[in-house]
Amino acid sequence: MALQSLRQQNTIDLVWELFRTDFKLRYNDSALGFIWVLLKPFSIFLIMYFVLSRVFPSTEPNFALYLLIGNIFITFWSDGTSMGMDSLLGRAGLITKVNFPRYIVLISSTAIAVVNFFINLIIVSIFMIMAGLFPSIIHILWFFFCALILYILIVVVSMFLSIIYVRFRDMKQIWELFNQLLFWATPIFYSFDALIKKSEYMDLLLTKLNPISILLISSRNALLKSDIILQRNVFILLAAVLVIFYLGYIFYKKQIKKIAEYF
Repeated sequence: MALQSLRQQNTIDLVWELFRTDFKLRYNDSALGFIWVLLKPFSIFLIMYFVLSRVFPSTEPNFALYLLIGNIFITFWSDGTSMGMDSLLGRAGLITKVNFPRYIVLISSTAIAVVNFFINLIIVSIFMIMAGLFPSIIHILWFFFCALILYILIVVVSMFLSIIYVRFRDMKQIWELFNQLLFWATPIFYSFDALIKKSEYMDLLLTKLNPISILLISSRNALLKSDIILQRNVFILLAAVLVIFYLGYIFYKKQIKKIAEYF
């Protein structure tokens, strides 16, 4: 029992040290440093808000918050999967020299996206207070429940991407293209309610086939409208993500043993 407890503590310490190192390398050499965490999604939000509110006015109430939450959600996904994909190749020197559980590098890499997500939520909180929106505890918990599912999905996808990327370096460009397409297939700025009324195919895409869309629509609706929708879809998605997580773990554990020869 004591040995197992010691191993768990060593694992936590290693995750923390790798996280600190990644975080410092990412922001310490930058002139603006940690401000980039806030600047990237917020600048995109400002540009989109200016263009969309002037050229294509939205009927969505609290459109600024609607757009901001959408940007933060999709940034969490794209940053998390990109960092997870690079976790093995970026730590190749450490992996080939030190014996430790390889999944630690994946967790420590994606954890940076989690921290960035929570920091960006500070801006959301300020905007919500200014707009006079104060959702109940239940709706706030539902938002974080959806965010947790999204993080599990990020880890699941990263298990596959990190292995594939080591062997197939073009995967990075393919994934960037995929995320750009996913951005337009997710209701970041356009009205979900208006769109599904016009086409049943869009309803199928946004509420059944696109997991990011399901989580974004449900969590954003809980915060902005104090109404939880798509509960059944969210729980079905959770079940599917957990199954894929199990399969991904088996794949990752099997492939990681022979990945060093491709570094």
